[in-house]
Amino acid sequence: MVDSAATAEAGVVGGGLPLGDDYAGPRDLPVETVVSADGTTIAYEKSGSGPPVVIIGGGLNDKAMFTPLAQSLSQQFTVFNYDRRGRGGSGYGDPEQYTIDREVEDLVAVLDAIGEPGHVFANCSGGMIAIHAAAAGVPMVKLGLYEPPYSSPPLNGDEVDRLKALLAEDRREEAVTLFGKEIVKFMTDETLERFKQHPAWQAFESMAPSCVYDAIINDRYGSIPHALLPKIVVETLVLSGSESAPWIQEACVTLSEEIPRARLLCIEGEGHLFNQQTGAPLLVKFFGE
Repeated sequence: MVDSAATAEAGVVGGGLPLGDDYAGPRDLPVETVVSADGTTIAYEKSGSGPPVVIIGGGLNDKAMFTPLAQSLSQQFTVFNYDRRGRGGSGYGDPEQYTIDREVEDLVAVLDAIGEPGHVFANCSGGMIAIHAAAAGVPMVKLGLYEPPYSSPPLNGDEVDRLKALLAEDRREEAVTLFGKEIVKFMTDETLERFKQHPAWQAFESMAPSCVYDAIINDRYGSIPHALLPKIVVETLVLSGSESAPWIQEACVTLSEEIPRARLLCIEGEGHLFNQQTGAPLLVKFFGE
């Protein structure tokens, strides 16, 4: 099932990261923590009241970047907005032992802290984590996804090693640049310079070590997991943007066709950047139905 939602640009920066010009960093909320299965600490903020919703970010996303979405959802839901491992208030973990299952365990730890199944919204590579979790039977009520980047252009083969080498020398600006331009390929020379002038650039550099995890997800788990999709039993909303690259739109169509209870909503005028102002009411409606 394919719908179309008319939208307008909302003053957001391009390049795949959910950032507006009013990005103000972390909110003044208590930060709570849970411990994942491998001992990594996962930090989250809790706000609002109502049925629980968990937010999972993508590459170079920390919980602060989803403040607008969390604020909108918290008017009707209790929002658990967490830092994936390696960013914000969460621990780094061990990159040598990393698989996507470590991040599924992180999500499970947050859901266990809630004490009941919740809705899940996942942006970009966070959607790939959520898909693995849902297929494994991790309890959730409904699942919302924005453009999990399946079928992305393949890596050349040495990007992860180059990224690790830069991080070993603490060359974080270069590491973030490599990740954005050559690994996820959602930054251009033009948008990179805009990002460097953005208030969040310092946060990007602080999260640079986490780029290794998203690079591994891109490299090892970038193909559409056809065998997993039929195992997802929860109602799922797949969101995409009409201006996104054809390969990512096609991947979203496939997800909507192969996840049994999924539907696709294409947001007119949007690209890979998740526009929180436009997306929030769509998620409120979906989770509230």
